[in-house]
Amino acid sequence: MNLKAAFFLRLFYFSRSYISLIFSVLSFSLNIMKGNKMVRSSLKSCLVAALLTSSAFGLSTVHTAQAETTLPLKNVVATTSGLALYEHRGEVSGNDTLKLSVRLDGVDDVLKSLIVLDSTGQIGGVSLPGRSPLSQLFRDLPFERGDLNSLVGLLNALRGAEVQLDTDNIRGQLMNVSAENERTRDGVITRHRLSVLTKDGIKTAVIEDLGHLKFTDPEVNAQLKYGLEALFDNRIQDRRNVEIALKGEGKRDVSMAYIQEAPLWKSAYRLVVPKHNKDDAKAIVQGWAVLENTTGQDWDDVHVTLMSGSPVTYHQALYESYHVSRPELPVKIMDRVMPRTDSGVIEYAEEDGASNFGGMKEARLQKKSFNSLGAARGMAMADMAAPMKSSMEMMASSYMPTAPQLAQTANAAASETASQMVFKFPYTVDLKAGHSLMLPYAQLNLPAERLYVYQPETNRTHPLASVLVKNVSDSALPPGILTLYDRETQSNILHVGDAEMPLIPKGEDRLINFALDTNTKIDRDDQADRTLGLIKLNHGVLTQEVVYENTTTYTIKAPTEESRTVLIEHPRRGGWDLVGEWADKADKTLTHYRLKLDVKAGESKKLPVTLRNKGQETISLVSIHPNDIAQRLRASGKDISPKVREALEKISAFRQDMAKDEMALNQLRQERNRITQDQNRIRENLRSVSQNSAIGKRYLDSLDKQETQLEGILDQEEKHQNSLNKKREELSTYVNGLNL
Repeated sequence: MNLKAAFFLRLFYFSRSYISLIFSVLSFSLNIMKGNKMVRSSLKSCLVAALLTSSAFGLSTVHTAQAETTLPLKNVVATTSGLALYEHRGEVSGNDTLKLSVRLDGVDDVLKSLIVLDSTGQIGGVSLPGRSPLSQLFRDLPFERGDLNSLVGLLNALRGAEVQLDTDNIRGQLMNVSAENERTRDGVITRHRLSVLTKDGIKTAVIEDLGHLKFTDPEVNAQLKYGLEALFDNRIQDRRNVEIALKGEGKRDVSMAYIQEAPLWKSAYRLVVPKHNKDDAKAIVQGWAVLENTTGQDWDDVHVTLMSGSPVTYHQALYESYHVSRPELPVKIMDRVMPRTDSGVIEYAEEDGASNFGGMKEARLQKKSFNSLGAARGMAMADMAAPMKSSMEMMASSYMPTAPQLAQTANAAASETASQMVFKFPYTVDLKAGHSLMLPYAQLNLPAERLYVYQPETNRTHPLASVLVKNVSDSALPPGILTLYDRETQSNILHVGDAEMPLIPKGEDRLINFALDTNTKIDRDDQADRTLGLIKLNHGVLTQEVVYENTTTYTIKAPTEESRTVLIEHPRRGGWDLVGEWADKADKTLTHYRLKLDVKAGESKKLPVTLRNKGQETISLVSIHPNDIAQRLRASGKDISPKVREALEKISAFRQDMAKDEMALNQLRQERNRITQDQNRIRENLRSVSQNSAIGKRYLDSLDKQETQLEGILDQEEKHQNSLNKKREELSTYVNGLNL
């Protein structure tokens, strides 16, 4: 700010106080003439406040300041990552200071990302107020921020300061201000009495009756001025003024850029679906960007660039104050000396002398130990100082490397970086603060095909009306919401649905579904088949190749008046392959096969889709069931080798013979369990009757017979178990020796 501007600014503040005073005098003059004491007191309070304000903003405080420049905003780069880049450019002359007003919640990002480019000058530094500037400023003042809200509070805060009053020419040290209630005919009013210690004693005066109050100490007046200016400079609590000092000579162009949190820009597409599927069918695609100005300042003649991608972004609280905690080192205090009370001289003084000598020696040792400790500390501090000094020297030598000039971005309207899509508008825009704007960034004619996509997980009966769009533009198309239209005639279009526009990389195509086609019906029928193949017998294990096939037959019926190009999405399965005529014709996605066929109006077509999986089944030959062997022999027919057939028939005979023992053992165990349960019942009944009674004797007789049966069953179980073990061992020996 130059001297002339500073002069008029101070003059404005000076004049404002007296203008306020004049209006107050005019408004209350009539009441004063009538002798209204309450109004007269209010007027005098207003007079005192005006005098204080005028002294705080006096013309004598004007100083020459370095020039300050606010660079206009010239470029905005909106992104989809929640950040935006803002670039300011302009001309400066000589030593200058760039001013930038930043929202409080955006200071961290400015400190993280601010970059300043000065073609011939140097950057002197960046400064800004602290997070709580008023709290820091008022820490060094003799009054608090709230004391400036009233004259009474300010005077009580400045007790001891020398003041001069116009009443009786009172001059002395301010003691205090106390409130007094005074009853008048209009009611009770509160007046404030000021006490001053003068050379003649304590004198008092009523503040409301004063016409003039002055602090005689220039330092107190300077502190008042400093506090009031701080309140004015920080009147907007939610913003901070960042100042960038530039050092240089002559006029030159400078620019600065920084990152700020901002709403992401949104894509909204419009697509006109082609009426028919011809080789040259095109879809009209318009891409619009919706962006907002949340910077707090208007955009005038600003270049806008859009970027879409997923860059890595961070936030760090650089504007916060962090302190490192240190361990508390207690102050070392020497033990207090408590000499014993003298009890007088006795006979053997030599021994006492020896004792005192010993005490002196101990004291010397303690002193020597203490001095050694101090020397050791001094050496340790000296050792620490050397590496600290070298570290600081290294930091100073590599503090600020010379920054290279940033490369200019490409001028293409649509382009791609390594990880993002870029859309740069060839014209500038105007946008008021807090307003939104919609700009068209894409107007394309893209190859397109109308399709009807069958997704059974979406609808089992009807396909989805869709359009397959190929991106032949110079850049990828970012995702967004899509509104689709169908043009019936050259001048008539219809809204046919909405969709989610997927990300379409350059040169690729994407399927966009927008409605359900209830005029087309699709049925499906699933069948599973299992074919057994080659059998191998090796070390007691049967391994047989198996081919599994799942066939799904789709039946598509087109509407009577329109043909359909249907795209069947058939789910893929891990380890299964598509076979048949579609094996080489179907397209693949990560999850589905896509099979396309045309169906004429009113006709039906069937589309069989077969997936095949080749695998193996393994079974232990010791535990295989004879029926399983018979089934595999029948399925293999003549394809099985004679040796394998002979071995399987022998194993089947083994297993049938073993099955007899297994069946007998199963029956014996069932019978044993039945008898055991019945015995438990009889024993329970015996507890309620006498053993010598008829029924008791009958129970005992039944138990005796059942015990005889159990003995026979156990003998039979042992016999069959031994037989089964022997046969199993023979079978195991046989099958472990097979390698067919």
